[in-house]
Amino acid sequence: MYACDYLEKGVLNALRGTAFPAPSKCDLALYISDPGESGTNGTETLYDGYRRMEIDFSAPAGINGGVGIQNLLDLTFPAAATAAGTITHIGVLDSLAGGNMLARGELIEPLVIGKDETPVVLAGDVLFYLTGDLSRAWKAKVLNLFRGQSLAGITPFHSLWNGSPESGGAELSGDNYARVAVSFSAPVEQPSGQLLARNTVAASYPRPSTAWGTWTHSAICSADSSGEPVWIKARAEPMALKKGYMPMIAEGAVEVGLN
Repeated sequence: MYACDYLEKGVLNALRGTAFPAPSKCDLALYISDPGESGTNGTETLYDGYRRMEIDFSAPAGINGGVGIQNLLDLTFPAAATAAGTITHIGVLDSLAGGNMLARGELIEPLVIGKDETPVVLAGDVLFYLTGDLSRAWKAKVLNLFRGQSLAGITPFHSLWNGSPESGGAELSGDNYARVAVSFSAPVEQPSGQLLARNTVAASYPRPSTAWGTWTHSAICSADSSGEPVWIKARAEPMALKKGYMPMIAEGAVEVGLN
């Protein structure tokens, strides 16, 4: 499944201090055409007796190299009083009618629903997972939105690391070292359809009066000290931060998105 604009905007705006309230429950809908990034472009099946079905998701766990959730139970839709056509896509929404789509997916095999047939989605068939540069902790926070857990807004800070903070890395240290506050743009849609938020201004670290160590990773953290990593990115080339060298973060160099 793929994140829809509503989910992407809500998560990226959390980097701008805006909380993203979770839906009280999620509902699964069946579509005969792709609802698209907006979640509003497709055609939902409307056979007599049809209704969306409430869907419960597992706790986030490692899957396919990322962190994912899947439906815990079989979902049995009402039987079709008349032929319902061919179901090609599904969507997870925050309401039994209308509402906002959080994620959508295309069926591996289209489902043709004839008269008196009952559509069934088996446990584990609705799988949504995240890879990319979000930290594992924040991937889990995003996925927990599907489980009724809201996402708090943060004040983001850029930090420098030797090794990934999720793999035993250590934050650089030394005289004058301190995390640097960053601000993010409103989410902007890319040609691929993905939404990205970028840092809006260049940021400069203090000039080291002693060596800080070797900079291999950058991380956006949720506080100026302690907190948790939100986004982690390895540098193309490690850089030794020696006395007198002032690290710079160029405008737009930090790109955060859901994938």
